[in-house]
Amino acid sequence: MRYVYKNFVYNNQDNKGILYKDNKILFMGNSWSGILEFLRATDNAPEVREMFKAQLEQREQIKFKQHQRDIEK
Repeated sequence: MRYVYKNFVYNNQDNKGILYKDNKILFMGNSWSGILEFLRATDNAPEVREMFKAQLEQREQIKFKQHQRDIEK
């Protein structure tokens, strides 16, 4: 999958992500870290957050559930 925002391009394929800025590699690694790097590099742009809304919401749910389990212990 290819995501474009201004002069950034993020390619995500087979759980591997590559982030480019002005056709130069900024990041190469796993998808989740690539998404976080994309957000950081674009100053958490709302358009980029929207591109990855489902992934971000899923991660927050997992963190919340884990936090609830820790409290219950």
